[in-house]
Amino acid sequence: MSNRRKRLLPYASPFVMLIRKAISLGASEALLISTDILSIQDEIIEMCRAPKCEGFGQCANCPPHVMGPAEARKWIKNFSEALLVKQDLPPSDLFGPNEMERFQRMFTLVTSLEKIARNRGFEQATGLGAGSCKPVFCPEDVCSVLQGKACRLPHLARPSLEALGINVFELAKSVGWPMNKILRETDPRTVSSAALIGMVLLC
Repeated sequence: MSNRRKRLLPYASPFVMLIRKAISLGASEALLISTDILSIQDEIIEMCRAPKCEGFGQCANCPPHVMGPAEARKWIKNFSEALLVKQDLPPSDLFGPNEMERFQRMFTLVTSLEKIARNRGFEQATGLGAGSCKPVFCPEDVCSVLQGKACRLPHLARPSLEALGINVFELAKSVGWPMNKILRETDPRTVSSAALIGMVLLC
């Protein structure tokens, strides 16, 4: 398989429909990629450890409770393609009171596309969001799954790409989507653009 073939797959139906749906539901861009290009890296999980990420250990969809890199590498082989989606946003939106709303939009987008894909024959379609679902949906509550109960929002809560060890910045670069790295200490006025990236795995 050529590098080009590995990176972007042909826009044949029903993939065209999924890409168009992604845009109509709020994605700034959407691409179909081969899962061959997904690199799961142990060091990405290490970057999640507190205090770098407040979600670490706080919910079932975040490390160390979600599957580890070794298991994720095996699991990802069950999928041949993935619908990669991006939502562009002003850097200032990642700071302040509306921050979680932006992440919620991504979770809503990927889970909506997951449902659409399953209804179109991709029975194992699985969405991956951006960031931790804990502060987005259950900021004041302990994760119910970690208490041995059912998830409060099973139709929305998903792991993120980073939680499984996927380097989002490398992935974005490989498909021609430049991304600025934005940290808690970043001054949003110094960054020209921001984006969140999600994915729906397909087989």
